[in-house]
Amino acid sequence: MDLLLEFLIKGGFLLDALGVIGLGFVGVAAVRLANRYRSWGGSLIASGALMLLLGRLWVIAEKQLMTSDMRMSLGEAWTTIFSIVPMGLLTMGLACVVWGLWGHEQWLREER
Repeated sequence: MDLLLEFLIKGGFLLDALGVIGLGFVGVAAVRLANRYRSWGGSLIASGALMLLLGRLWVIAEKQLMTSDMRMSLGEAWTTIFSIVPMGLLTMGLACVVWGLWGHEQWLREER
């Protein structure tokens, strides 16, 4: 197997950690943007980054938390909900980041 492909498949923890750190930086930058310019776009980006971070942490933790015993005790409906929620968080988080970037850009245009 190619060394890079093997690293990407088996070395997922390092990539997950770097992704979580990157989302933290995006959130901090968005909070600074919202404080400096008082734009609603910065606040929306910060909330989107938080949703992305929570969704990503949920996906990472799900591998350890959802054992076969846990799946049996929750039942099929709750197991399905437990697996769908992170995708909703990731989708809404990305939408908030994009909408926030668009909104901040529109706000800057109106200021000029």
